[in-house]
Amino acid sequence: MAAVDWALLEPYVQAAYEQHGRIERADVIDLAYGENADDDVIDTIDAIGSRVFNTPDDVRGFLVGQKLVNE
Repeated sequence: MAAVDWALLEPYVQAAYEQHGRIERADVIDLAYGENADDDVIDTIDAIGSRVFNTPDDVRGFLVGQKLVNE
């Protein structure tokens, strides 16, 4: 899978953070499905797995480190 641009994920990650004060895969994926996000975006969100992140920057750093997101 090719890395996706962070700009495609950021709105879902940010919205989940604003709604819940943390970021979990289920919250982000629900938002993405609600917007009919591209399959590559969904696959990238799936990589969050069972991790819980405290900020959108933490999510971005993790996904960049996994080479799933372009900065």
